[in-house]
Amino acid sequence: MNHGMITQESLGGALDAADEQRVLRMARLAGDGREGPYGLRFDHAGLLVFPASAERALEALEGAGLPVVRTLESVVVRERLRHRYPGESLEVLIAHLDAGDGRTLEVFLAEGCPDGVADDERFHERETHLAFEAGVGRLGVLEALRADGHVPDGGGFNPHEGPDGRSVFYFRADGGDRLEIVKAGRAAAELGRHLGGGERRRMLALLTGAWQTQALRTAAELGIADALAGRSLDLDDLAAATGCPPERLGRLLRYLEQLDVVARRAGRFGLTPLGATLARDAPSSLHGVALLYGGLFYGSFGELPGAVRTGTSGFELCYGAAPFAHLDAHPADAAVFQRAMSDQCSDVFDAVAEHLDLDGVETVTDLGGGMGTLIGRVLDHEPRLRGVLFDTPATVAAAGEGLRARFGDRITTVGGDLFASVPGGDLLMLSRILHDWDDTDCARILVRCRAAMRSGDRLAVIERLLPASPGDRSLATAWDVHMMVNNTGGRERTLAEFMDLLADAGFVLAGPPVELPLDVHLLTAVAR
Repeated sequence: MNHGMITQESLGGALDAADEQRVLRMARLAGDGREGPYGLRFDHAGLLVFPASAERALEALEGAGLPVVRTLESVVVRERLRHRYPGESLEVLIAHLDAGDGRTLEVFLAEGCPDGVADDERFHERETHLAFEAGVGRLGVLEALRADGHVPDGGGFNPHEGPDGRSVFYFRADGGDRLEIVKAGRAAAELGRHLGGGERRRMLALLTGAWQTQALRTAAELGIADALAGRSLDLDDLAAATGCPPERLGRLLRYLEQLDVVARRAGRFGLTPLGATLARDAPSSLHGVALLYGGLFYGSFGELPGAVRTGTSGFELCYGAAPFAHLDAHPADAAVFQRAMSDQCSDVFDAVAEHLDLDGVETVTDLGGGMGTLIGRVLDHEPRLRGVLFDTPATVAAAGEGLRARFGDRITTVGGDLFASVPGGDLLMLSRILHDWDDTDCARILVRCRAAMRSGDRLAVIERLLPASPGDRSLATAWDVHMMVNNTGGRERTLAEFMDLLADAGFVLAGPPVELPLDVHLLTAVAR
């Protein structure tokens, strides 16, 4: 059977474009055939689709050269969906389609599934898999897969599959690929171990996330990443370079190797591309972020329960002062904070410089711009511009000498208070400033901005946007909790919430947000 002839047109729109592409891809995989792991027999390729009408979708698949062998009720996938999306009325039909040469494409049809559920399932490819059949006495393969790093990822028993039903064991590989092992009959003991072990293993991985944070902070703080930057060292030389006992350093390196931060070859350690980001002078360094998140913010996150219960920030509960007051009183912590703010937005700032609307702009003012990383990127990108860096007097005093050495009289530094008055400019920038404050304080800042601007001047707001649907995945969701812990009143916001704040202060959004790296967005508003 030539599945190369199946096209989106031949499916007649019975499935939406995303699901059509997935069906065609999996049909090809099923038709190609695969050698199973550990000598297992290939059984089928499977995926979950979300048609408005299951009947129409099956007719279209038949017409496209994928005859329906049989249909039956889903149990395992249906129950997984109901567990993951409580409150949704979800029904799933399984269709076995002939992919040629006796091979099967198993399509799960969730008719009328809500868009948010469908989008989430597609994005994470939770039900896209290749399945292999374990024969009598072959369930030892489950232990072999676990030993090889495959993580249990659900399963169950479907009594409607064959005369004795079938037991289903899902795994997910480190690279994200999903694998299914099927066996005729009810393997109750193995299913109990598989399902319980999978959830417990996953929860243990989540609960030990703090250990990973501290291991990464240690690699940065002890200079492990710096010592290995651009070279490899054996354990004794690395221990000498970092001033650590070899035996203890070796135990840490074994953990860092598991986290894919270092790699060991012929007895020598080197950085992986991931680990290279922990070196101080790496182009995309996160060295300062590791020190901040594993240090100052690590302590404050320990007060998350109190922050949720009381409305006081975890930072204040931990350190006895509001974040910016603490930083003003502790210069060493402030230096780490400023370094982290610059480090984590390196790629973002490059993208901001490329996407800013600079038509007719002569002067760009960065409000709350820290050590001047963003304004520096903008001035490098457009040499005709002049720039103004505005922050606290102490911050601009620390930043000024380096900026003037780079840009001469193209740069001006101004110390002050965002809540008192701000300098003007053809384009004002607020990069990750508004998320530090509650709505009342954001309104005060935006009113100060509008007072410094002429009608038609532009304001660039750089922030993470909370997804409009709470179920959608975004880094902003985690950062929203972070703001609750480490700011007094700070929070992430949806686009609609930002639009309301801007409108109330006399601005109108100039166009749709521009997507930047790391789930950050650029909003451009015009002063009315």
